[in-house]
This record gives sequence, structure tokens and C-alpha cells, in this order.
Amino acid sequence: MKLFIVLLFSSLVLSQNQIKPSDFDDKIPDLPKVSLPVIDDNMEQEIKEEENKFVKGYRVQISISQNENELIIIKNKLEGLIKDKLYINFELPNFKLRAGDFISRKEAEQLQVKLVRLGYRTSWVVPTLIEMES
Repeated sequence: MKLFIVLLFSSLVLSQNQIKPSDFDDKIPDLPKVSLPVIDDNMEQEIKEEENKFVKGYRVQISISQNENELIIIKNKLEGLIKDKLYINFELPNFKLRAGDFISRKEAEQLQVKLVRLGYRTSWVVPTLIEMES
């Protein structure tokens, strides 16, 4: 037992000499340089104009899918049948095909009726932000 204690004590004493405080110094990490875009007065004006392009309105949602390609096929079919602009938006977790930019709900409902006649029976009017015509 005495031999075990002597060996344990001697190993602890010898190991103390091997540890250096400099081993625990933190080095400054090499981080990438980040350069942010510079926004000048002209860019601020452009951003404000871009924000003013959108107002509350209505669109008709034609279809929803997790596969964007399905909606692109439907969009291509409809482009020749309706004059309203078609949009494919991604809202987690689905892609949504919507049509039109309507200020009033009645205008959107007229397009919905037309789409139902074309076979898109699940079409419905959704309130959303719409683009203002320039």
C-alpha cells in the first residue's frame, strides 16, 4: 500500500512539471473579413421606391405544391388562357401559384370564376400584397 501511495504521489509531482501555463493561452482566431455594402442616398431612395410598389390587395391562388415543376407546367398552360400575371411564390413548405393583382375582392372573384370554369376548381381568393402598376 505504501508503495502505491509513493508511486501515485511521485507521478503527480512529475506530471506537474509537464504542464505549462502557456499551453492554455487562447490564440486569436482567423476570422474572414466581412465587408458590408455601402448604402448611399440614391440606394436609400431606390429601396423606398421599391417598398412603395406594393399595396394590400387580392390574388387568386390556383394551386399549391411542394414541387415547383408541377406549378410551372400549370403556369405555362394558363399563360395563353388568362391575361393576368401569374406568380409562383414559395411559402414554407410549399410553392403557390397565384394570379392577378386586384385592388378589390370582386375583381379577384371574377378571375376565380373563370379559373373554375377552366377546371381549376380549388382556386380561391387570397388577400396579399400586390404590385402597383408603374
